[in-house]
Amino acid sequence: MRKMRWKSVKVLLSASAAAFAAGALVAPSSVLAQECPGEEGGPSSTLSPRIGQELQKLYELLQNDQQQAAIAGLQQLLANRGGSMSPYETATVQEILASAYVQVENFNAARRSFQAALDANGLPPNRNNQIRYFIAQLQFQDGNYQAAIQGLNNWIALARRCNVPVDNSAWYLLGAAYTQVRPPQWRQAMTPAENAVNGLDAANLNKSYFDLLNLIYSELNENTKRGALLERMVNNWPGEKSYWTQLSGLYSQTGRDQDAFSVIEVAYRAGLLTTEGELKTVVQYYSYFDNPYRGAKMLEREMNAGNIRRTQDNLVLLSQLWSQSREHKKSIPILREAAGNSSDGELSYRLGMVLLADEQYAASQRALEQALNKGGMDREDTGDAWLLLGTARFSQAGPEDTAIWARAREAFVNAQRYQKSAQRASQWISYIDAVAQTYRDGIELERRQLLERCQDDQTRLEQAERIRDLQNRGMTDEEREKEAEFVRDCSAILNLDGYNDAPAGGDEGDTDE
Repeated sequence: MRKMRWKSVKVLLSASAAAFAAGALVAPSSVLAQECPGEEGGPSSTLSPRIGQELQKLYELLQNDQQQAAIAGLQQLLANRGGSMSPYETATVQEILASAYVQVENFNAARRSFQAALDANGLPPNRNNQIRYFIAQLQFQDGNYQAAIQGLNNWIALARRCNVPVDNSAWYLLGAAYTQVRPPQWRQAMTPAENAVNGLDAANLNKSYFDLLNLIYSELNENTKRGALLERMVNNWPGEKSYWTQLSGLYSQTGRDQDAFSVIEVAYRAGLLTTEGELKTVVQYYSYFDNPYRGAKMLEREMNAGNIRRTQDNLVLLSQLWSQSREHKKSIPILREAAGNSSDGELSYRLGMVLLADEQYAASQRALEQALNKGGMDREDTGDAWLLLGTARFSQAGPEDTAIWARAREAFVNAQRYQKSAQRASQWISYIDAVAQTYRDGIELERRQLLERCQDDQTRLEQAERIRDLQNRGMTDEEREKEAEFVRDCSAILNLDGYNDAPAGGDEGDTDE
């Protein structure tokens, strides 16, 4: 904004030059010649025939784009006849010369000539005031903003005094000048900028006016006014992406998150959002408003289209969205891809967590062991990784897998070293110890019961053997089978090595017939 575009200013000044030159040949209109009410009449406002004829020739040069020739002629006219010209003639020539300088973008010379026209004190008040406006514009162009502000305020005050409408561009230029001084005078700039915007009609909207007022509202934290303005701006210029993103950001800043999401979603559906940051903002809004599935679908679509990079952070975000959608199977390969390219254990830890939620205990165990081996996690995640590893190991154990229980317990013992996971780890350890003790108690009970049965069987077998001795007979097949069963089941528990070394076959002659 520091260097204004002067195309429109040049057109305006050139048009005024044409009007001034044409007026030089005829008496000025009553509107131009009259003074403001209550002011005394000015000097003569007519041109002598000789001055009028010379100005006509020079004006034709301007019409034929021979600006330098016209400038030389006007300078010569002032040099030759300046002393004999009336104040009105001098001011008119200087006014046209200034307009010619504007056309060749010699703004310093234009300002000097406009000032000379004023100093001649020969023009009607309204024309003098218009010249003040042009000078203020040129001061702005030269970066002399304080002088521009003073000139514009003087021009506006006199225009109102003379009941002359203040042009929207004057309000705009005044507002812009207030923003360019150091330090910027944002509060003083607001009213002129508002007047500039409010003076526009629907058929002649100017984006620059809206942009200036939007900037001023932003600097002053006039959020209510700015919101209403941005709503007009997105309606007037629906294809302007920045207006949508600014409106969404303002809604978010003022706690209107749902409105912020609605605005940015409309912009996305209209194809206005193109950068990765803008697209991810929409994705994150889906997650924030409890629609992670749509967020995951969008993120996956934009990644596949190449609009969002396939970085570790983006892969993790995608996996999180799938997990939030309870689509664990879709999140697992995404997170596995990210974890495979990571040098620390954080992503492997997250992979193990997702695999555990999907009841893939062996795969979860491998991922968590890899995470702990890589390291690089903070203490909280490290403790949680040990806790999850113990859970994954224990979940693979059967009712008698004491070795797996022991490995799970080792993981929980490690988890106890970390504050966040210590309590849950202790609970797991207590549970595993209780399960193991119950298992051992059961084994001991079975052992005692077996011992008692074996001792009873041993007594019966010994009694049967004494009876056979008294009967002087050998073992029957049934007795032989019972003794073999006894040896098989009880030899270890009764330490019966070498028990009953008698030959397997008995004396058939001693059996009863």
